[in-house]
Amino acid sequence: MWGLSVGEICWFRAMIGTMSTIARFLMVLPLAALCYAQNCSNQSWSGTHYFLISGTPNANSSRTPIARLGKLVVDNSGSLTGQSTDSLSGTIGTSTITGSSTVINDCSGSETITFTPQGSPATLSYLAFQLVNGAQEGMVADSDSRVIVTGRVHRAAAMGEGQCGTGILIGNYGFSGYGPSLGANAPFSRIGGIIFDGQGSLTYKLSYNNGTSGTSTQTGNGTYTVAGDCSGTVRLDLANSTMNFNIAAVEGNNVLFIETDAGTLFYGTMQTQSRPMVLPQFAFGGGWYSALYFDNGTDAAVSFQLSFFQDNGTALLVPALGRSSLQIDIAAHGTAIIEAPNILSLNQGYATFTLPPGVTGYGVFRQTVAGRPDQEAVAPFALANSAGTSLLWDDTTSFVTSVAMVNASAASATVKIDVTDNAGDEVGTATVVLPAHHKTETPLRSLQGLAGMAGQRGRAHFSVTTGSVAVLGLRFNTSAFTSIPAVQQ
Repeated sequence: MWGLSVGEICWFRAMIGTMSTIARFLMVLPLAALCYAQNCSNQSWSGTHYFLISGTPNANSSRTPIARLGKLVVDNSGSLTGQSTDSLSGTIGTSTITGSSTVINDCSGSETITFTPQGSPATLSYLAFQLVNGAQEGMVADSDSRVIVTGRVHRAAAMGEGQCGTGILIGNYGFSGYGPSLGANAPFSRIGGIIFDGQGSLTYKLSYNNGTSGTSTQTGNGTYTVAGDCSGTVRLDLANSTMNFNIAAVEGNNVLFIETDAGTLFYGTMQTQSRPMVLPQFAFGGGWYSALYFDNGTDAAVSFQLSFFQDNGTALLVPALGRSSLQIDIAAHGTAIIEAPNILSLNQGYATFTLPPGVTGYGVFRQTVAGRPDQEAVAPFALANSAGTSLLWDDTTSFVTSVAMVNASAASATVKIDVTDNAGDEVGTATVVLPAHHKTETPLRSLQGLAGMAGQRGRAHFSVTTGSVAVLGLRFNTSAFTSIPAVQQ
């Protein structure tokens, strides 16, 4: 607008303060978002990331197609290291990566990267990128006139090395990939679904189209692994052969992949298909009431199953419902509420369900104590198949932070809890073993290794390498309590 940079626009915005109130409002309004949204820096992009890029590295000559799936570890100063799996016109190899990146206030940036392929000379690349989605992702393109390469960069699925694992992939995923033309082979695509069991086995159904012989269907089984840094492998067993991929699990429960079989150039993404959810704390009786609210924002009626479990993973009978599971039917644009009144002695556990697309909701807790007003809190649903989550805690003065942790998977999980203070310094670490389908609830500071939380506030990160972990935080202050939203990876 007007040919001004963001910095000049913000300066101009400050200078019009002497105008009339109405004129100032009308002129400032379209500039406000630009001025207040520009807050990126090198620190915004520090951490572990995975990228998937493709294009032609020699645009002015052979136009040889290339794809790269790689890992970048970026520090606060912008220095980066990493490695990549490369397919150069079907020749599969690996490269080490060194370089630097610079992020400026408007969330744009540049990178100078040296790729050193195994057994080949190093090549220097210059890339421009734009951070998006709260700096969880970056859109990237090569800025070298000899190269046309584009792609995306994503944060790793877990925060910190050693916090991913095979259990991070569980449930139904959509699969979409593309293969450019190689020699006599036509361009081709594959699309379909993969079901990961959370323990290293999978089933798949894919449709293959090469543009000449029509679409064919491929079904079968396979295996997969995910390492602590969120990289991994997938193998699909075909009738007479296998397909092999290197993968990267990234934030948002998505997966990047590239085929590693010789003579292939095939890459794409997998995206979670369904949203298995959990309300990590469900309590009734003994002074407690719980409810679940659901909203169908779509134009069609929906149905899904809602199930209740005790802390030990067995079915939890809800007397008011007369059962431990039921089908929820919601009309188009309708709502539903499921209530567990405060009757009999205390029962607690958790609720699981898979929300259809377009359905949202939340939980509500109410505590009744004689002689004082009832207290209520809204509790958000959590992803049942998450391998990592974080929440802010406050244990100053009379506050106590408690958590409910659920492993809704079929594999045992060891939950690692890393607690830091306001300055980011370590307060303590703890581990909690949760067998398959089990749950526990406890004040955080009562766990061995976390007593140092008392009198402080900060951040707690929960992670597993097998199984899953869904977390709900509750902060208590004498007679009052409230929920703490958790951020899931």
